[in-house]
Amino acid sequence: MQNETGKNKRKILSVNFLDLIEKLGNKLPEPALLFVILSALTIIISAIGSFAGWKVQPVSPKVVMTEVVDETGNKKLTPKTNEEGHPLVELEAKGNPIEPRSLLTSEGVYWMLSSMLRNFTTLPALGLIFVAILGIGFAEKFGFFSALMRWVALITPRKLITPVIVLIGANASVASDAGYIILPPLAAALFYAMGRHPVAGLAAAFAGVAGGFGAGFFPTGGDGAIAGFAQDASHIIDPQYSVNILHNLYFKAASALLIMLAGWYVTDKIVEPRLKRQTTEDSLESSSVISNMKLEDKEKKALIFASTSNLIVVGIFLALILIPGMPLYGPGQQTLPDDRVLVRQPISIITEEEKTSVNKEEILSNEPLIIKEAPGKETLVEPPGNRWSHVIVPIIFLAFLVPGIVYGRMTGQLKTQKDFIDGIYNGVKSIVPVLVIAFFMAQFVNYFAYTKLDRMLAYAGGSLLVQASLPVIIMIPLFILLVILGDFAISGMLSKFGVLAPIFIPMFMLIGISPELTTAAYRIGDSVVNIITPLNSYLLIILAVLQKYKREAGIGSLASLMIPYSIVFSIAWTLLLVAWYLSGINLGPAAPLDYLPQ
Repeated sequence: MQNETGKNKRKILSVNFLDLIEKLGNKLPEPALLFVILSALTIIISAIGSFAGWKVQPVSPKVVMTEVVDETGNKKLTPKTNEEGHPLVELEAKGNPIEPRSLLTSEGVYWMLSSMLRNFTTLPALGLIFVAILGIGFAEKFGFFSALMRWVALITPRKLITPVIVLIGANASVASDAGYIILPPLAAALFYAMGRHPVAGLAAAFAGVAGGFGAGFFPTGGDGAIAGFAQDASHIIDPQYSVNILHNLYFKAASALLIMLAGWYVTDKIVEPRLKRQTTEDSLESSSVISNMKLEDKEKKALIFASTSNLIVVGIFLALILIPGMPLYGPGQQTLPDDRVLVRQPISIITEEEKTSVNKEEILSNEPLIIKEAPGKETLVEPPGNRWSHVIVPIIFLAFLVPGIVYGRMTGQLKTQKDFIDGIYNGVKSIVPVLVIAFFMAQFVNYFAYTKLDRMLAYAGGSLLVQASLPVIIMIPLFILLVILGDFAISGMLSKFGVLAPIFIPMFMLIGISPELTTAAYRIGDSVVNIITPLNSYLLIILAVLQKYKREAGIGSLASLMIPYSIVFSIAWTLLLVAWYLSGINLGPAAPLDYLPQ
């Protein structure tokens, strides 16, 4: 009896805590205004930091050497080791200190105004959200989703729907970021059709897609990019070291199963019971149960033909991807109409005093200012990769548009050109609030990068962690925590890794931690906070779906909904990696846990 009482008290405390988060969070300004305030704070802090002379020194690891005398009496330098036999490492200054760049200067104000449009149009999620929602909104308008979800609800065991959705979400990263757009709305509709709370379905899918982003049974484009960064960083210590794209495959597969189990528990035991309790008080915008689950004969026939058309569209794309010589087979590089490619090139603007000494071969532009190449590595804006990965958006668009047309025509809802255009408009209408929020969010993200506050935070936190000199089983969780904190400063998986990899991979190699183990820890920290960090562009689309079922929902509602997933995923996934390290099992093919310096 005492145990039951204790359990009930803990449940009440956890529910009250989440309710408090929701209440306080919803008292925050509207999301668009919140990003305006954050942008203003960034402007003020950058000015204060610049005036106060804040500096953070970029660093790289260096082996501590000691002089010894060999058998022949000759002196030579050799790495100094600790009690475990690993070389000692210290941080060495690399380049000039980073100072905050004030936005309250003539150049800063000019940059803010001149980059306002570019900040918005280059937001990574913008194009995918807008184009994909055209097809998805069209299919939803004419009832294809409703019929499909009712059919799935009738054939799927109620108890298994949650783990299936979370597991699909944890593998959705194979399709880049498309899972953010497709799965959460579908899962909400499916829960709705089964008489379960639709917001619980939304939360389960978002937790799988975002919180389990670093898990999965299949290699992804992100794995290849991480492998490249890791290999480049490892060459600081070992120029011959190789990191392959499958370097975390075994660990990723086990992680997907862990995320499925953890997401299942959180959804069914924490999130949905709380939502049901709130429903009696707040109520959904409409009943959480579709009144008539049964499909009419006309709907059945239309669903069969529409689903068949969906399979045909997907089949055509698979043929284009898998058959040698077809347009989407093998690797490719996106180009402009004139066959040029977009390149990020470091540049410097030449002053009047320097004009006479400028090498003509280095000049990129001389009207109206002279621009020349600056030191630094060129990078492609649209990197090469598998051709299919470059056409994810058209695939999503057509895979939903075509069955939506077929279903609408066969049910008699799509009769005229006006009906067709109204169907296209349906999706766009739903994301108008998202576009407004995205505009202000884009300004904040880019302001933070321009001021260099993001990199200053990363280097400062990294230096503190390196100097701690702790055992591996403590160092790895601390590194995960650092990455989690970094999620609130630097957006994007590769952006953070580009800053952290050159510091931590070489340093960890010198204390016996392989680059593959570092990337495994990184993918945990990068994933588990995706569901709550305001820098996740797709958080906006999830909020829009949430407001479809709870009109009054705000940032606080979304945070209180997803925090249980973030906490449980963080603890469980970190424990899995620590246990994996202690087991000695490779993280993937030719991907050891330990590195022995040569």
